[in-house]
Amino acid sequence: MSENPLFRGLNRPGSLNPEDMNDLEKKHTPVITAPDKVSRGERFEVVVETGVYMRHPNEYGHHFSWIELYLDDVPVGRVYLQPVIAAPRAVFRLNAAEDYVGKRKLVARAFCNLHGTWVSEKSIDIE
Repeated sequence: MSENPLFRGLNRPGSLNPEDMNDLEKKHTPVITAPDKVSRGERFEVVVETGVYMRHPNEYGHHFSWIELYLDDVPVGRVYLQPVIAAPRAVFRLNAAEDYVGKRKLVARAFCNLHGTWVSEKSIDIE
């Protein structure tokens, strides 16, 4: 029996438009909610959740184990999730540091115990 290469490495949806995603992508792609623009030194919130486009199971046999966030390549944090108890959602509070002024990228990763790690990105301007 061969292993499915889809679930190794980082998985990304074939399209950013939910209408063009297949059911697997809709269930697993992390969705980032954050402002498009913040001022340097400003505190802001980033919410990452899965199952937004189509509900994902949250049971012992099939669930998200963690969600993590990066600003460019710098890790911001990781939230561990428990099946059944915790919704696949994480809230991160950031401070737009002066060294990060300019066009930046928020990168979210979410790990499904059956279907691997899924990634999405959102641009943010720090002025």
